[in-house]
Amino acid sequence: MSRFEYDLREFQLTEKWNAKKQAEKFGDLVNELNRHGQQGWELIGVHSFDLVGGITGANKGKVNFTVWKRELND
Repeated sequence: MSRFEYDLREFQLTEKWNAKKQAEKFGDLVNELNRHGQQGWELIGVHSFDLVGGITGANKGKVNFTVWKRELND
């Protein structure tokens, strides 16, 4: 039976940056995806969820992350 290990990587994107900064951040993300892939990791998901907190449960921002897996070699 195959065994796997998993990893999460947070990344930051925001609509408030100008077009040049946004393109730079997307480029950084692509580079990170390629680096992780070269190390044998397979991307299995990209997720984003709201952070909430305080008494009112107000939105405190977003967290974006990638989910990876790779097979363990026994």
